[in-house]
Amino acid sequence: MKKLYSTVMMLAMMVAALSLTACGGDDDEVDNGKGEASIVGVWECTYFDFDSDYPEQFDNAGMQIGDRIRFESSGRYQANYKSGDIETGRWTLKGNTLTVAADVEDISIPFDYKITKLTSTELEFTFDMKIMKLLYRCKRIS
Repeated sequence: MKKLYSTVMMLAMMVAALSLTACGGDDDEVDNGKGEASIVGVWECTYFDFDSDYPEQFDNAGMQIGDRIRFESSGRYQANYKSGDIETGRWTLKGNTLTVAADVEDISIPFDYKITKLTSTELEFTFDMKIMKLLYRCKRIS
């Protein structure tokens, strides 16, 4: 009986030791939308690049440097623009595709962005259409 008890205790200690060493650190540096880092939080746009065949028509497209967006765990978002405008809507993240749909009166058109980088402190995403391409880099502020 003592031998059985010793064997069970030894196995329990080995399982405990393996479970403690099998856990990775809190290193969520390269996620790219795969679920290791969370997009939930407040982000501030620190870089914006814009490429279009029609620059005069899309001069103020999307977020600008200094604009902020808050992604809530409920699937809601709020964008606060330096201009004073506020936009609210819904968001989903599937793989590296971030879909946002603004709250508007009669229609809500979803837009898909590709997340190219998501860490605990950085978010980078693009919006690519045939007539324009937008690149955003944001830092987490909360």
